[in-house]
Amino acid sequence: MENKQEEEKMKSVSNLALDLKGEAEIKDSFTFEELKPKPQPSPPSVWHVPKSVISDDMKMTQRQREVKLIPNQSYEEDELVSAEMDKESDLYLATISGDLDQVKTILNIDPEGDILSWLSPIQNTFLHVAAKHRNLDIVKFIASTKPSLVLAKNFNGDTVLHLAAKGGDEPIVRALVRDLSHNHTEKRNLLIAENDMGNTALHQALFNDQISIASFLIQQEPELSYHLNKHGESAIYLAVKAGLVECVSSILAQCTDESRLNLLFQNKSPFQAAIERDEIVVLEAIIKAEPKLIQMSDSEERNPLHFAAYLGNLEATQYLLQKCKRNATRRDKRGELPIHLAALEGHVDVIHTLLLYPPEAEELLDNSGQNILHIAARSGKYNVFRFILKNPNLNSLINMKNKSGDTPLHIATRNDHAKIVSTLTWDQRVDIKAVNNNEMTALDVAYEKRIDNPSFAKRLTWAALKSASVPQNSDSYRNVNVNLDVYKERVSTLLVVATLVATVAFAAGFTMPGGYISSETGTDLGKATLWKDTVFHVFVLCDTIAMYTSLVVVTALIWAQLGDTTLVIYALELAAPLLGVALIMMSIAFTAGVTIVVTKLRWLQITMLAMSTSFIALLLLLLLPLCAPLTSRSRILRYLSYYPFCLLVLVSSTKPSTAPNH
Repeated sequence: MENKQEEEKMKSVSNLALDLKGEAEIKDSFTFEELKPKPQPSPPSVWHVPKSVISDDMKMTQRQREVKLIPNQSYEEDELVSAEMDKESDLYLATISGDLDQVKTILNIDPEGDILSWLSPIQNTFLHVAAKHRNLDIVKFIASTKPSLVLAKNFNGDTVLHLAAKGGDEPIVRALVRDLSHNHTEKRNLLIAENDMGNTALHQALFNDQISIASFLIQQEPELSYHLNKHGESAIYLAVKAGLVECVSSILAQCTDESRLNLLFQNKSPFQAAIERDEIVVLEAIIKAEPKLIQMSDSEERNPLHFAAYLGNLEATQYLLQKCKRNATRRDKRGELPIHLAALEGHVDVIHTLLLYPPEAEELLDNSGQNILHIAARSGKYNVFRFILKNPNLNSLINMKNKSGDTPLHIATRNDHAKIVSTLTWDQRVDIKAVNNNEMTALDVAYEKRIDNPSFAKRLTWAALKSASVPQNSDSYRNVNVNLDVYKERVSTLLVVATLVATVAFAAGFTMPGGYISSETGTDLGKATLWKDTVFHVFVLCDTIAMYTSLVVVTALIWAQLGDTTLVIYALELAAPLLGVALIMMSIAFTAGVTIVVTKLRWLQITMLAMSTSFIALLLLLLLPLCAPLTSRSRILRYLSYYPFCLLVLVSSTKPSTAPNH
């Protein structure tokens, strides 16, 4: 009877201990006197619960917490679960530390091997853990105890062979492939197993520059050479990318199927990887092993010479030309030759090398009938452009038309390359009157792109054509739709600015620096105090010019408010330069006025003049695109505006260091 009471009391204590788990502090004993129902007879005054019972529960592993605890669960069942988890923890620690004897001892307690079904949070098995920590003996023992673990995959789809190849553990790799694969099918399945990224163990070895492991895997399974991962990367591509010449040779030696080998070069081409990394030795090894590969094209129909020209690798270009000159005249899917790609990227030295071989440059056209000068004009590569213009043997390219009838001048204009347009218009060999198939001159093309809110680069391009007296086909211009709303916004903006300038200039005329003569009588009364000073004369003249030019601008823009398109355009062409003059004159008038009143402080006068000169020069630079000299057809004005124009082109071609946040 007493034993039964003792057993019931122990069950109560166990359940209460489970309810108390997770407390911040656990005392060595618990008193239940206050928890007893009042009517019942009182048990012994104090029940002592061993601390080990509580601490075991507090140390529950994640897997043990997943076990559903019910109020009537027995203490023995709880102890069984705890013991099972202790075995897993002990086995994990023994696997990490490489204690084979301890591993054997634990597994002998569990002869059915259920404990080996354990998985980590990322689904690694004990075999993965052993391989990760380079414990060869434990890998062999676990794999022989439970062979199914050899092909088990973790969260990333990696088998134990993937981990061993990635970590460079060659003994484990050899053991898994030779000793632990019980038959040919199982061995092949292990070798060709792919993870979630489509990588085999061979891919993993090459990613980590494990040459000997890669060579061993290729010898064991030549089929691996043809496998592509999800990025389209083959083993030979990765070997070339890593500069592993020995692996490249081994892979090519195993690739006996010519058609399948060709497929490898049609995805991510190993030639491209070799040229990108400037691995000429690897490039030579590929061609030496398989000479026919030099004529191979990728999915874009680009051969090795295309890659060399595009990347600007001169040494590779020269080597490939020596091996196969025919590649220089083979087109890709877009109809481009290697020399076109070199022109597109601005590689002058490669272009020069390719031009040493036939045919002549005028025959090297793409599918659109464009030569290398067209390509340079489109891409804006000024170095290529200058190289062609300076080469007398390439004069035939200057005015050549493509299938659309566009000359290089048309194309440079369409792509807003003001520097190239300006250079062409200064060259006497260029036919600036040439028209394309749409009967449009280069200026017509500029107007076509200029109508709807032109950018600074477009404006400079248009100015270069206007100043060179490039003719305009009026019919093409009339057919262009004018966005009148854009012009109305410009008219309104300029009208406000001109009105403000006129107001300031008018006020300055009656608030002369130095004041007026008021103490004398006679003819000098009311005159400006400094009327004899030369600087004062500058102030008056500049203020007067600013006043009346701004009034002319206001009047012209009022006429533009009538809404006639032609009137709006002419009014803007008149108002923009005049407003620029008014702003400059107002700035000079301000400088002159301040200079007069600080004459006695020499240092202040010099400082103020230096600052004013700098800012007026900057203002002039910003206003130049709006002023007449840039677009004037006068030869003298064109020469005068050449260097300011070049400076503006330089400014317009400079990219900001940081992009704005949107």
